[in-house]
Amino acid sequence: MADNELKKSRKRRHCCPNLPAKRRLIDPAQSSQRRLVLYTPSSELLKCLGLFLCRRCYKLDLSPTQAIGWLRNIDNYLLIMGYQPVSFLSSGSVVFLYMLCRDLLSPEADSVEQLQVSLLTCYFITHCYTGNGNGYPETPFLVGSRAAFWDRCLSYISIMSFKMMQINSNRQIYSETLAELKAIGR
Repeated sequence: MADNELKKSRKRRHCCPNLPAKRRLIDPAQSSQRRLVLYTPSSELLKCLGLFLCRRCYKLDLSPTQAIGWLRNIDNYLLIMGYQPVSFLSSGSVVFLYMLCRDLLSPEADSVEQLQVSLLTCYFITHCYTGNGNGYPETPFLVGSRAAFWDRCLSYISIMSFKMMQINSNRQIYSETLAELKAIGR
């Protein structure tokens, strides 16, 4: 039995003799383009997003946990109702949401409700673009008029479609956006 295993291991080693050498060859041009994306817990990124929202809308009486609470409430609702099997608030979805908020939320928000309306629209778009479901209900994301919600969705998508595709396909842009979000928490 031991002889058969030894023969098999010899065959495996000799079937592709150049494989280890190929693994060691690294093109310097490729390695300089690669960037390491370090894992950051979604809870840490959510705190950074909450801080960003407070700083962006400095005129409003808003705590970082209040805005994150809106997102968590929707996430829990979708879990309980069976629209998603696990929490949507992962590191990748928070980075994507931050990108939308950074480019779409106005620092001139007049009220907490106006901020909530815009944030939840961005959150709905994030769900639709990066989520696992084939459809999410609009109800938990709605604050105000249904027609205004859909007009905002179309407007935001029109503005951000290029960047949404870019962050999804370009690792470097994702890494830079992640680093920018993490820097807010420092």
